[in-house]
Amino acid sequence: METIVAFNPGGGTDTAARTVLKYAEKYAGTSFPVVNKPGAGGAIGFTAIAKSPTDGYTIGMINPPSFLVYPIKMGDQVKYKLDDFVPIANLVSDPGAFLVRADSPFQTLEQVIEELKKNPGKLKIAFSGPGSTEALALRQLEEMKGAKFSKVPFEGTAPGMTALLGGHVDIQIANASEVYSQYKEKSIRVIAVGADSKIKMMPEVPTYKESGFDATQIAMRGLAGPKGMDPKQVEYLADVLKKTLEDPEFKQKAEELALPLDFMGPKEYSESLKKTEEEMKKEFEKSPW
Repeated sequence: METIVAFNPGGGTDTAARTVLKYAEKYAGTSFPVVNKPGAGGAIGFTAIAKSPTDGYTIGMINPPSFLVYPIKMGDQVKYKLDDFVPIANLVSDPGAFLVRADSPFQTLEQVIEELKKNPGKLKIAFSGPGSTEALALRQLEEMKGAKFSKVPFEGTAPGMTALLGGHVDIQIANASEVYSQYKEKSIRVIAVGADSKIKMMPEVPTYKESGFDATQIAMRGLAGPKGMDPKQVEYLADVLKKTLEDPEFKQKAEELALPLDFMGPKEYSESLKKTEEEMKKEFEKSPW
């Protein structure tokens, strides 16, 4: 069963897909070869999933809320919409994170905000570009706190991290799991995370809300197929994935990789996606980001 990943090998989505699907094989009795189709911030791969045959032999990873933003932001320029998919299961819910170099003078997000109020645009921040969840979080922070960043877009977390460690930017906003290795190595300092409460992988790091920024930022990663896929096959795959995420050996591996597991079956996942889409539409109508 071919699995499309809309990003390059080695990234957070690719790692999550390959890890989960490797362990899923023993419950499914079949293999899940991963095919990477990167480009256009994921839109190329997402379109490929939507346009796949409905025979159940092709599924793929989707990344809400950014996966939902492109059709809202770009309209007919994007060749898919949420209704073109049948959600199978959410696997991971990954909070956002603000981070600085280990030698940065900034210890807290509050200190960053105060500096930006005094000197608007002074600090450069790496993020994943316009239309991303990072862009929305930055817009919300600027609106709420009256702080102005100098935003530097990058195609993903890795090049942004290179810029941060090289001193070309002062701060980065990314997904927590994607910066976990640098966090463990102590080459960076994570100063706030976008979850509702403190997270297991970074237990001492305060949340955005604890840092005076009343918002959350969560990137989800799950599996979906093209609309028209057999509902029985969808339920079967969801059951396989539920068993996989409960597997003790897999859970140990997921902890090593800092995968923040969060299973949702087809019904719950579909409802979550529709709710998030409505929220993104409202935010975009309020002010495009």
